[in-house]
Amino acid sequence: MPEYKIVNRNIKAGFFADAEDKVEKAIQPHLDQGTKNGWALHSFQATAASKGINLVFIWELPG
Repeated sequence: MPEYKIVNRNIKAGFFADAEDKVEKAIQPHLDQGTKNGWALHSFQATAASKGINLVFIWELPG
């Protein structure tokens, strides 16, 4: 049975004009760290938070 790890992060960015580049640059290090650990990304969700964007990564751990 697969095992999962949930990682919650908050980045200071918004859903405003020209925010796309900032969001990509802020998310990429978290993706790199997870794959460096040998985890496979199962799912990802980004939602607006009071002071930025809340990121939830669900990683499938190696079996």
